[in-house]
Amino acid sequence: MDIWYIHPYAGSPKYGMSFRPYYLSKHFNKLGHNTTVVSSLKHHLCSLPFKKTGLVDVEGVKYFLQNSIDYEGNGIKRLLNMLMFGMGLFGKPFRTFSKINPPDIIIASTAHPFHLLAAKYYSKKYNAKLILEVRDIWPLSLQELVGISKYHPLSILINAFQKYGYKKCDHCVSLLENSELFFLNEGLKKGKFSCIPNGIELSSEHEKESENSSLKSQLSIAISNFDTVIGYTGALGIPNNLMPLINAAEKFKKYNIGVLLVGDGIQKKALEERVAELQLNNVVFFGKVPKGFVPYVIDSCDAMFINAMPKELYKFGISPNKIFDYMMHDKLVFNGIDSPNNPLEKAGCEINFPANDYLSLANKVIDFHKNKENFSINSSEFVRRQHSYAQLAKNYESLMESLVG
Repeated sequence: MDIWYIHPYAGSPKYGMSFRPYYLSKHFNKLGHNTTVVSSLKHHLCSLPFKKTGLVDVEGVKYFLQNSIDYEGNGIKRLLNMLMFGMGLFGKPFRTFSKINPPDIIIASTAHPFHLLAAKYYSKKYNAKLILEVRDIWPLSLQELVGISKYHPLSILINAFQKYGYKKCDHCVSLLENSELFFLNEGLKKGKFSCIPNGIELSSEHEKESENSSLKSQLSIAISNFDTVIGYTGALGIPNNLMPLINAAEKFKKYNIGVLLVGDGIQKKALEERVAELQLNNVVFFGKVPKGFVPYVIDSCDAMFINAMPKELYKFGISPNKIFDYMMHDKLVFNGIDSPNNPLEKAGCEINFPANDYLSLANKVIDFHKNKENFSINSSEFVRRQHSYAQLAKNYESLMESLVG
C-alpha cells in the first residue's frame, strides 16, 4: 500500500520529536509498504536540517516537508504556522507530489487539526481511506491544561476542525484507551474506532545506554548514601506535579529514602526552594542528561515516579513516552494520574496514589522500601508484546488492509 502519514510535528531520532510517525513509517516500509511522512519544515519539537518544501530522506524514511512560518512560544506565529501547514497542502508543490505518489491510505494525526480539510480532499480525490489519528483531544486539552475557555475563538475553531475529522474519517485511531465514547458523542460513527497506543522502538540506537563514565560517577556519588531511591526523569514543570513528591520526601528522611530528579524546567526553582524550606538532604537535582544516559539513571533507581495535575481529561487515557522507558527496566512506578486501563496498570507495575496527597504517597513509598524484596516486576515483556513500534505497525497494517479490502 501507498501510505501518507500526515503529522505536522514529525521528527526522527537524530533531529528530535515527535518520534511516532518516523518509527511507524519505518516499520510500515519493512512490511512492504511505501510510506511518506508529511510534516512541517519548521516546528518547535524538531530541528530538521532542510531549507525548502519538498521530498527529503530523513534517516531512511521519505518525508514531504511543507514550508510555513517560523515561531517561538505559543503566540500568534504558532497559530499561523499551523494554518499555513494545512493550507500549504493545497499548494502546487504538494499537489505535484500527490499526482506522482497517490495514496491508498492517509493517516492524519492531530497534533493539531488544521490539515484535516486537505487530508479529506486528497482521500476523496484518490479514493483513499482516511484514518484520523488522535493523541490529544482537542480542544479539551487546551481547555483543561492551558485554561482556555470553550468559547475562546481558538477553541471554537479547533473544535470545528476536529468534529469535521470525526464525521468525515473512514476510521479513527486513538492512543487513548478510554476515548471511544467521547468520539462517538462528537460525531464518529459506531464501529469506526480502534486504540493503537503509544510505543517504544526496541532496537533504537538512541535508546542505548551511554558510556559517559563521568556522569555515571557523579550519579553514583549523588545517590550512594540512600537505601532506596525513587526517581523521576523529564521536565520539571507545573503539569508534572512534582511538589507532592518533595513534600513526601520529608517523611522519607528517617528511612534513608532518596528522591532523584533528572531534568530541568520552569518549576525547578520552586522545587528547590521547597527543599530548602523543609531542610531536606535526601532530594537530588541532577539536571538534564543526554537521552542515551537515561537508561542508566532508571537502572540506578529502585522505583520511578509519574504524576500530573488532576484533570478529567486523563480518564480517556494516558500515553507519555517515559512510562515505557520505566517499564522496559522492570521498575515499579508510583503513579498519581487517575487513568483506568493505562499500560502501567495492565502490566501490574504501578502503585496508585491521589495526585496531591503527599501523605498517601509517603506511606506507599515507605511500605515499598520496607518490602521491596517482595516486589517482582516483569513489565518489559508486556512492552515487547504490546507496545513495540514493530508490533504497533502490524496492528495498523491489519486495520489498513481491512479498510482497503
